[in-house]
Amino acid sequence: MNQTIDLRGASGAVYRYREVEQDRMQTPMGGNYVYVKRGSNEVEVLYAGEAANLAEGLWEQWQRAQKDFGATGVYLRLNVGRVVRHEELQDVVAALQPPMNAS
Repeated sequence: MNQTIDLRGASGAVYRYREVEQDRMQTPMGGNYVYVKRGSNEVEVLYAGEAANLAEGLWEQWQRAQKDFGATGVYLRLNVGRVVRHEELQDVVAALQPPMNAS
């Protein structure tokens, strides 16, 4: 069973993301995703992204996230609507200011 995290955007909306394993993500659906670094009691969002095809786009920045930022996990939220995906991404980035999104 996958774990979930709830992320609050700048608007106050809460988005639920579910954890995925690298070798199990094959869906061509669209969605939003975050790379995280897990601490003992918290999860730090390092990068927030979106992809029209998660099977292709989900892992584009993963190696950099691991190497340069110590990423330990990936969470996603299926979301096929392009406009909704983009608005959610902007909301999450505005609230959490992930370091990889700034660089």
